[in-house]
Amino acid sequence: MFDIGFSELVLVFIVGLVVLGPKRLPIAIRTVMGWVRTIRGLAANVQNELAQELKLQELQESIKKAEELNLSKLSPELSKTVEDLKQSAEKMQNDLTSAKGQIQTLTDEQVADIQQKIEQESQTLAQQDLQNNQQNEPLTENEINEPHLSGEIAELAEADEEKLTLYYPPDDDLASVDEPKQDKQNVS
Repeated sequence: MFDIGFSELVLVFIVGLVVLGPKRLPIAIRTVMGWVRTIRGLAANVQNELAQELKLQELQESIKKAEELNLSKLSPELSKTVEDLKQSAEKMQNDLTSAKGQIQTLTDEQVADIQQKIEQESQTLAQQDLQNNQQNEPLTENEINEPHLSGEIAELAEADEEKLTLYYPPDDDLASVDEPKQDKQNVS
């Protein structure tokens, strides 16, 4: 039906990967596959309905032809067969209408399920994005001023000061080392 080769599928996959990203691509593929399954199911149901309608129409036409030939002239065996055909046609009509109602309810349920899954997946993705954004954002002034966070920040600052004192000597030691150098410069 569609003349799609492997290279076209790879191209579509790469474009989808670039557009949607690696996080959303599997979800999008699952969603599209769900749609494809639903559409295939609907197509199969429509084909079955059309086949039953055609059979029903053929039966009705054959019954009309038999009636035109005047049923009284037919043998008792043929008249019984015609009655059986009428009953089977009515039964098929009833089955067809009940199947149509069942198919309609099933497809409505499937569409509702797919829409619900899409909404759930989009909400999950939105929550994940929100969590990722919150983890990557720097602290705001309100968060820094909060009491439980300010204590943690103060502890981190003290730990950083201790680490810095290990690497750099106090300023007093630097001043005493630098003074003789300045005296030599002033002398010359």
